[in-house]
Amino acid sequence: MTVVVTTGARLHFGLLCGSPDSGWRYGGVGMMVDQPAWEIQVSWVPAIESDVIHAGDIIRDRVQNVLSRFRHVVADLSAVECTVHRAAPFHSGLGAGTQFTLALGTALLVLTGKPRPRDMAEFAATLDRSRRSAVGTYGFDHGGFVIDHGIPGDSTTPRSFDRIRFPDSWRMVMLTPQTAEGLSGETEETFFDRQDYLADDVVSQIGQVIEPNIVESLRGEDFRQFRDALERYGHLAGEYYAAAQGGVFSNRQMENVVQELRSQGITGAVQSSWGPTVCIPAESDQAAEKIREVARESDHGPAITTGIVRGLNIGATVRTTAPEHGQRSFG
Repeated sequence: MTVVVTTGARLHFGLLCGSPDSGWRYGGVGMMVDQPAWEIQVSWVPAIESDVIHAGDIIRDRVQNVLSRFRHVVADLSAVECTVHRAAPFHSGLGAGTQFTLALGTALLVLTGKPRPRDMAEFAATLDRSRRSAVGTYGFDHGGFVIDHGIPGDSTTPRSFDRIRFPDSWRMVMLTPQTAEGLSGETEETFFDRQDYLADDVVSQIGQVIEPNIVESLRGEDFRQFRDALERYGHLAGEYYAAAQGGVFSNRQMENVVQELRSQGITGAVQSSWGPTVCIPAESDQAAEKIREVARESDHGPAITTGIVRGLNIGATVRTTAPEHGQRSFG
């Protein structure tokens, strides 16, 4: 049997570290986009006795770690052949680690005949992902623009989400410096261990930006309202992380690009997660191309990578050679 899982990238516009009673403990908003994508193929090959992994060194190590954890906590698994056809960059604010782990883990579930998890967040936790934010976990399963209401103060209440379709004609322009990464690993863990809760009045302000502004603008496809509300959200959330990352934006180069864009009337810039990727909403392909052109012509243009992406409104796609499975989406 051969299983191929394809998923996109996750944008997260700021994790909200409200108090347990705030309604936004590790909540926030984000969305799935179609690029950069993961495409992972896993096969059983009867002739092999140990795993065969076709990937670069960094990804190969991650594949081995997921295989080991899956065998330890989920199910027995004989040797497999794994090929990573497409990959997203790690530590760029795109949720690559979670999307990779869920894609590979899903392929292994299919191979071992396990049912689809009722709770993808629980499955992610089994594989040591989604310890705080669940935007990428829910997005892997459902796609779209995701409002994650965070961990409830009552441990018996399940985490809740709202999912809204991202308008088909809208785009996101993604700007990433070529030689920088966002915070991760021990540095990230230390920040959350030491940081106080987000102030209640700021949580309340952000809640008002989400409801009604972001939600209503998406449902009514009011682009200007969405752009302005998203920028406001990113600024309020980013101030919480400013001491750790050096400002609302984690990368000074990207902050300068954003300022140059703003001087030419281009607004809406928001950082994804710890960055350094910055996203700018665009109303159309033409508007997105204009933003990218201005960014490329800025003083820092030669040192950044630019891309135009679409919202991904479906969950991960799973294809298998087994006729009883065929092709299906987890969305």
